[in-house]
Amino acid sequence: MRDFRIAPIPGRVAALVSGGLDSSVMLALIARRRLRVYPLYVRAGLVWEAAELATLKEFIRSLHNSRIAQVTVLDLPITDLMARDWIVTGHGVPGLRAPVESNYIVGRNLSLLTKASIFCARERIGAIAIGSLGANPFPDARPEFFGAVERAVALGTGLRLRIKAPLANLSKAEVIRRGRGLALELTLTCARPIRGGRHCGACTKCAERMQAFSAAGVPDPTRYAGRAG
Repeated sequence: MRDFRIAPIPGRVAALVSGGLDSSVMLALIARRRLRVYPLYVRAGLVWEAAELATLKEFIRSLHNSRIAQVTVLDLPITDLMARDWIVTGHGVPGLRAPVESNYIVGRNLSLLTKASIFCARERIGAIAIGSLGANPFPDARPEFFGAVERAVALGTGLRLRIKAPLANLSKAEVIRRGRGLALELTLTCARPIRGGRHCGACTKCAERMQAFSAAGVPDPTRYAGRAG
Protein backbone atom coordinates (compact mmCIF):
# COMPACT_ATOMS: atom_id res chain seq x y z
CA MET A 1 0.00 0.00 0.00
CA ARG A 2 1.47 3.35 -1.01
CA ASP A 3 2.19 6.08 1.54
CA PHE A 4 -0.67 8.58 1.22
CA ARG A 5 -0.01 12.05 2.60
CA ILE A 6 -1.75 15.42 2.66
CA ALA A 7 0.66 18.37 2.60
CA PRO A 8 -0.51 21.27 4.79
CA ILE A 9 -0.44 24.81 3.41
CA PRO A 10 1.98 26.89 5.53
CA GLY A 11 0.60 29.67 7.71
CA ARG A 12 -2.82 28.12 8.28
CA VAL A 13 -4.24 27.12 11.65
CA ALA A 14 -7.73 26.06 12.71
CA ALA A 15 -9.18 26.99 16.09
CA LEU A 16 -11.97 25.19 17.91
CA VAL A 17 -14.07 27.99 19.35
CA SER A 18 -17.18 27.95 21.49
CA GLY A 19 -17.78 31.62 22.17
CA GLY A 20 -16.59 31.17 25.75
CA LEU A 21 -13.86 33.14 27.49
CA ASP A 22 -11.06 30.67 26.93
CA SER A 23 -11.44 29.87 23.25
CA SER A 24 -12.29 33.48 22.35
CA VAL A 25 -9.15 34.86 23.98
CA MET A 26 -7.16 32.02 22.41
CA LEU A 27 -8.48 32.95 18.97
CA ALA A 28 -7.52 36.59 19.40
CA LEU A 29 -4.00 35.71 20.58
CA ILE A 30 -3.40 33.31 17.68
CA ALA A 31 -4.56 35.88 15.13
CA ARG A 32 -1.91 38.30 16.40
CA ARG A 33 0.79 35.89 15.18
CA ARG A 34 0.13 36.74 11.53
CA LEU A 35 -1.41 33.35 10.81
CA ARG A 36 -4.51 32.69 8.72
CA VAL A 37 -6.97 31.43 11.36
CA TYR A 38 -10.02 29.30 10.59
CA PRO A 39 -12.50 29.38 13.52
CA LEU A 40 -14.51 26.15 13.80
CA TYR A 41 -17.73 25.84 15.78
CA VAL A 42 -19.05 22.29 16.16
CA ARG A 43 -22.83 22.21 16.62
CA ALA A 44 -23.95 19.15 18.59
CA GLY A 45 -27.54 20.02 19.52
CA LEU A 46 -26.79 21.44 22.98
CA VAL A 47 -29.19 23.86 24.61
CA TRP A 48 -26.84 26.86 24.68
CA GLU A 49 -25.48 26.69 21.14
CA ALA A 50 -27.62 29.33 19.40
CA ALA A 51 -26.63 31.94 21.99
CA GLU A 52 -23.00 30.83 21.89
CA LEU A 53 -22.71 31.05 18.13
CA ALA A 54 -24.33 34.49 17.96
CA THR A 55 -21.99 35.77 20.67
CA LEU A 56 -18.94 34.25 18.98
CA LYS A 57 -19.68 36.03 15.71
CA GLU A 58 -20.02 39.36 17.54
CA PHE A 59 -16.71 38.81 19.31
CA ILE A 60 -14.89 38.03 16.06
CA ARG A 61 -16.33 41.17 14.45
CA SER A 62 -15.01 43.19 17.40
CA LEU A 63 -11.45 42.04 16.65
CA HIS A 64 -11.36 43.73 13.21
CA ASN A 65 -8.71 41.23 12.11
CA SER A 66 -8.72 40.26 8.44
CA ARG A 67 -6.55 37.19 9.15
CA ILE A 68 -9.52 35.51 10.84
CA ALA A 69 -11.71 33.65 8.36
CA GLN A 70 -15.49 33.47 8.63
CA VAL A 71 -16.69 30.98 11.24
CA THR A 72 -17.23 27.50 9.83
CA VAL A 73 -20.08 25.65 11.54
CA LEU A 74 -19.69 21.88 11.55
CA ASP A 75 -22.61 19.66 12.56
CA LEU A 76 -22.03 16.58 14.68
CA PRO A 77 -25.25 15.99 16.65
CA ILE A 78 -25.15 13.94 19.85
CA THR A 79 -28.84 14.27 20.66
CA ASP A 80 -29.42 10.62 19.75
CA LEU A 81 -27.10 9.62 22.59
CA MET A 82 -28.01 12.27 25.15
CA ALA A 83 -31.61 13.20 24.38
CA ARG A 84 -32.59 13.17 28.08
CA ASP A 85 -29.51 14.91 29.44
CA TRP A 86 -29.63 18.46 30.77
CA ILE A 87 -27.18 19.57 28.08
CA VAL A 88 -29.91 18.91 25.49
CA THR A 89 -33.14 19.51 27.45
CA GLY A 90 -32.03 22.46 29.58
CA HIS A 91 -33.68 20.85 32.62
CA GLY A 92 -31.69 20.16 35.77
CA VAL A 93 -28.75 22.40 34.86
CA PRO A 94 -26.05 22.17 37.60
CA GLY A 95 -26.30 25.13 39.95
CA LEU A 96 -23.77 27.62 41.32
CA ARG A 97 -22.43 25.26 43.99
CA ALA A 98 -22.32 22.10 41.87
CA PRO A 99 -18.86 20.51 41.41
CA VAL A 100 -17.02 21.13 38.14
CA GLU A 101 -17.38 17.42 37.32
CA SER A 102 -21.10 18.02 36.79
CA ASN A 103 -20.21 19.76 33.51
CA TYR A 104 -18.46 16.71 32.07
CA ILE A 105 -19.72 15.64 28.63
CA VAL A 106 -18.39 12.20 27.73
CA GLY A 107 -16.25 12.32 24.58
CA ARG A 108 -16.67 16.06 24.07
CA ASN A 109 -13.14 16.79 22.85
CA LEU A 110 -13.06 13.49 20.99
CA SER A 111 -16.10 14.46 18.94
CA LEU A 112 -14.91 18.04 18.40
CA LEU A 113 -11.47 17.01 17.21
CA THR A 114 -12.80 14.21 15.02
CA LYS A 115 -14.97 16.54 12.95
CA ALA A 116 -12.42 19.36 13.01
CA SER A 117 -9.66 17.00 11.83
CA ILE A 118 -11.66 16.07 8.75
CA PHE A 119 -12.08 19.78 7.98
CA CYS A 120 -8.33 20.29 8.38
CA ALA A 121 -7.54 17.39 6.06
CA ARG A 122 -9.84 18.78 3.37
CA GLU A 123 -8.49 22.33 3.72
CA ARG A 124 -4.84 21.28 4.12
CA ILE A 125 -4.47 22.85 7.56
CA GLY A 126 -1.65 21.37 9.62
CA ALA A 127 -2.47 22.66 13.10
CA ILE A 128 -5.55 23.03 15.25
CA ALA A 129 -5.82 24.92 18.54
CA ILE A 130 -8.11 23.96 21.40
CA GLY A 131 -8.76 26.10 24.48
CA SER A 132 -8.24 23.50 27.22
CA LEU A 133 -6.87 24.89 30.48
CA GLY A 134 -4.35 23.28 32.80
CA ALA A 135 -6.93 22.78 35.53
CA ASN A 136 -9.25 20.80 33.23
CA PRO A 137 -9.75 17.47 35.07
CA PHE A 138 -11.34 15.52 32.23
CA PRO A 139 -9.59 12.64 30.42
CA ASP A 140 -9.94 14.13 26.93
CA ALA A 141 -7.99 17.25 27.89
CA ARG A 142 -4.72 15.44 28.62
CA PRO A 143 -1.60 15.76 26.42
CA GLU A 144 -1.62 11.96 26.03
CA PHE A 145 -5.08 12.14 24.51
CA PHE A 146 -4.11 14.91 22.08
CA GLY A 147 -1.06 12.93 21.03
CA ALA A 148 -3.18 9.83 20.41
CA VAL A 149 -5.56 11.85 18.22
CA GLU A 150 -2.64 13.25 16.23
CA ARG A 151 -1.42 9.71 15.52
CA ALA A 152 -4.92 8.53 14.57
CA VAL A 153 -5.43 11.46 12.18
CA ALA A 154 -2.08 10.78 10.51
CA LEU A 155 -2.96 7.11 10.10
CA GLY A 156 -6.53 7.73 8.98
CA THR A 157 -6.14 10.72 6.67
CA GLY A 158 -2.47 11.14 5.79
CA LEU A 159 -2.39 14.59 7.44
CA ARG A 160 0.26 15.21 10.10
CA LEU A 161 -1.96 17.38 12.27
CA ARG A 162 -0.57 19.15 15.34
CA ILE A 163 -3.06 19.70 18.16
CA LYS A 164 -2.09 22.74 20.20
CA ALA A 165 -3.42 23.72 23.62
CA PRO A 166 -1.84 27.18 24.03
CA LEU A 167 -3.71 27.89 27.28
CA ALA A 168 -2.79 24.61 28.96
CA ASN A 169 -0.54 26.26 31.54
CA LEU A 170 -3.02 28.99 32.43
CA SER A 171 -5.94 29.34 34.83
CA LYS A 172 -9.17 31.01 33.72
CA ALA A 173 -8.16 34.09 35.73
CA GLU A 174 -4.85 34.26 33.83
CA VAL A 175 -6.72 33.92 30.53
CA ILE A 176 -8.85 36.91 31.52
CA ARG A 177 -5.71 38.94 32.26
CA ARG A 178 -4.28 37.97 28.86
CA GLY A 179 -7.55 39.10 27.29
CA ARG A 180 -7.61 42.56 28.84
CA GLY A 181 -8.51 45.05 26.17
CA LEU A 182 -10.67 42.55 24.30
CA ALA A 183 -14.47 42.67 24.28
CA LEU A 184 -14.83 39.99 26.97
CA GLU A 185 -18.46 41.00 27.43
CA LEU A 186 -18.96 39.39 24.01
CA THR A 187 -18.13 35.93 25.34
CA LEU A 188 -20.58 33.41 26.79
CA THR A 189 -19.92 30.98 29.63
CA CYS A 190 -23.37 29.83 30.63
CA ALA A 191 -25.27 26.53 30.53
CA ARG A 192 -28.66 28.22 30.50
CA PRO A 193 -28.38 31.57 28.69
CA ILE A 194 -31.33 33.94 28.79
CA ARG A 195 -32.78 35.32 25.57
CA GLY A 196 -30.51 37.98 24.15
CA GLY A 197 -27.33 36.23 25.26
CA ARG A 198 -27.59 37.21 28.92
CA HIS A 199 -25.92 34.90 31.45
CA CYS A 200 -28.34 33.17 33.82
CA GLY A 201 -26.11 33.84 36.84
CA ALA A 202 -27.24 30.62 38.49
CA CYS A 203 -25.33 27.74 36.84
CA THR A 204 -21.92 26.18 37.48
CA LYS A 205 -20.46 27.80 34.38
CA CYS A 206 -21.57 31.26 35.51
CA ALA A 207 -20.07 30.59 38.95
CA GLU A 208 -16.76 29.66 37.36
CA ARG A 209 -16.84 32.86 35.29
CA MET A 210 -17.63 35.08 38.28
CA GLN A 211 -14.87 33.51 40.36
CA ALA A 212 -12.34 33.88 37.54
CA PHE A 213 -12.98 37.61 37.07
CA SER A 214 -12.71 38.10 40.84
CA ALA A 215 -9.44 36.14 41.00
CA ALA A 216 -8.06 38.06 38.02
CA GLY A 217 -8.78 41.41 39.66
CA VAL A 218 -10.55 42.50 36.47
CA PRO A 219 -14.01 44.14 36.52
CA ASP A 220 -16.59 41.66 35.28
CA PRO A 221 -18.46 43.16 32.29
CA THR A 222 -20.90 40.24 32.09
CA ARG A 223 -24.66 40.78 32.14
CA TYR A 224 -26.11 38.28 34.60
CA ALA A 225 -29.87 37.83 34.96
CA GLY A 226 -31.01 39.10 38.35
CA ARG A 227 -27.64 40.68 39.09
CA ALA A 228 -26.32 44.15 38.38
CA GLY A 229 -23.32 44.44 36.10
